[in-house]
Amino acid sequence: MRNTVRLLDVLERMESGPIIEEEDFDMNLVPETMARLQEKYDIRLPADGPIIPDDDELADRLFEAGLEMAETIGVLCTDTGRRMMWTRNEILDAINVAPDHSTIGVFPDEHTQHKRLPEDSRRITIKGGPVGTPLPEALFLIIQQSYAQEPLVDLMIDGSLETVYGREGRSHSPWEVLMAWHEMELALAAVQRAGRPGLGIGCVENSVSEIGELTATSTDRFGPHHWHHVAMISEFKTNYALVTKVAHLVKSGSIIHSFYNTIYGGSAGGREGVAIAIVGGCILLQMGYMTTTHSVSPTHPFHGNTTTPDILRALAPAQQAISRNTHLLNDVVITPVGGPGTPTLLYEVAAQSILAVSSGAAGLIGPRSAAGTAPGHVSGLEACFMAEVAHAARGMSRSEANQMVLELVARYQADLDKRPVGRRFDEVYDVARVQPTEEWLNIYEEVKDELREIGLELDRHLPTYSGEDTYA
Repeated sequence: MRNTVRLLDVLERMESGPIIEEEDFDMNLVPETMARLQEKYDIRLPADGPIIPDDDELADRLFEAGLEMAETIGVLCTDTGRRMMWTRNEILDAINVAPDHSTIGVFPDEHTQHKRLPEDSRRITIKGGPVGTPLPEALFLIIQQSYAQEPLVDLMIDGSLETVYGREGRSHSPWEVLMAWHEMELALAAVQRAGRPGLGIGCVENSVSEIGELTATSTDRFGPHHWHHVAMISEFKTNYALVTKVAHLVKSGSIIHSFYNTIYGGSAGGREGVAIAIVGGCILLQMGYMTTTHSVSPTHPFHGNTTTPDILRALAPAQQAISRNTHLLNDVVITPVGGPGTPTLLYEVAAQSILAVSSGAAGLIGPRSAAGTAPGHVSGLEACFMAEVAHAARGMSRSEANQMVLELVARYQADLDKRPVGRRFDEVYDVARVQPTEEWLNIYEEVKDELREIGLELDRHLPTYSGEDTYA
């Protein structure tokens, strides 16, 4: 509850900040500010340049651009039509006292996430799970177990229920209460079945409005030791419902994870604007939501993914800007177009994992396989793969990482328009044993061999699914 005073300040600014029409905010203030800052700070990310630059001066200029963006634009509350604004000194004071580590979960399964730098050899935190992907109710428990039982998964994030007790759920209704509670019951059963009852869980994914969050977190079962999610509306907007979640989580002393998904080609613009928006957006998440950890997921407007070359070119320098100039705990969400049973999924996951690790991200989330749009097209094996690649990339130089990512992008870029969503969980896993099929394991091993050929030093053992940690 250390942020109670800051919470009051945020609520007051929601009611007293400068008034602006939402259309003017979207169509004029945001794009004009982005264009001006790109020119002022000489932010250039050419399509024929490196995906992962190793230009520290560029990263530092990008941070200054994001800082000025946060100061200039602020956060619009759509319920009051007012912008929450902070001065540069207020912003710097707040981000300087933000946590640089966080312990999530409880003994014996708690995990501490730490701030990292570009080319850092320190371990990155792995947050495995479907990230809100709709899951068939009958498969929800075993799908979540498939992530929780992976020894390299440090924390788990939930998918969303397609139905609740066979009925359609509705937001802002009693059904949302039931869905939130059902998620809690099934997720806790999943970590129990995996032998990791204290594992930190990213929740409440079925909280479409504030109702689900408030009801499910009113009990210690989904208590403060888990990591609770609050979104920012793109671009740079919030509302009463979202800040109601924040108020509840602040007063309950909960770990707050906020996220922001800027839209490529939207009001923020192309590569350069998206990079500035990632930096400024993470700063504004800290200012408006007082968060412990943040994640960014810059999204392609047509594919819904984060792995297109243009988005990667924005994401890498933005992560470097944040990690070099703050100690914010920043995560990268991996959203590939490929789904389980396809090598495309694994190429995309490998590329973005290597990029995030070498650029100084503190954590990886996902993968949100098949762009989170194909119900049940997820599995724990791709989270295991994400972790193996990420840990193998620790300490890698940005120039070496860039060459690997260019190789991987060349292997999946032609598939982006094809959207190979792969197969549903029960087609790539034995649902009784909660183990991947031989076919899915073979694809996984073949891609790992390809990664070894391009220079990534991956271990040569298969995962077991016995609950024993064979990765030590």
